[in-house]
Amino acid sequence: MDKQVYYFAYGSNLSTKRLTKRLPTAKCVGVAELMGYSLTFAMLSTDGSAKCDIQSDPSNEAMVLGVIYQLSEQELSQLDSIEGARYDRIAMSVQLKNGQSTMAFCYIANTHHTGVLPFCWYKQHVLNGANEHDFPKEYVNLIDMQLCTQDLDLGREQRELEIYK
Repeated sequence: MDKQVYYFAYGSNLSTKRLTKRLPTAKCVGVAELMGYSLTFAMLSTDGSAKCDIQSDPSNEAMVLGVIYQLSEQELSQLDSIEGARYDRIAMSVQLKNGQSTMAFCYIANTHHTGVLPFCWYKQHVLNGANEHDFPKEYVNLIDMQLCTQDLDLGREQRELEIYK
């Protein structure tokens, strides 16, 4: 049997529908916190838009909320292919809601930008996931306040959002 690992999702993969469309047997374990980091939309994607990233933040209140998924090593390899060369997979210590700490893999961008916005459909994946997992209203509001831009590829937008219908 393939070894099981934990994955800490903080961007579009917060949405269980989004992640399980990519990895159908991924199992949601629960919400977790990553201390000492802040959520940004600072990764430059190959489609020319911004995607989520986490950046080290020494302030005392810095924290990223995410979702822990249990994956097989094969699924983690598939996720490496999906996330691409613009992210590095790193093992981080995260804290589950029950107070238990665990190691989980997450992806940190190695390609950054200034002044590029995420597509609105991408931001919607992140918002849907945050709402699905009952993130605090203040955290959801920070995501919601992120400016976004319309994807000119309307077919891509439709394909991305059809999982919520």
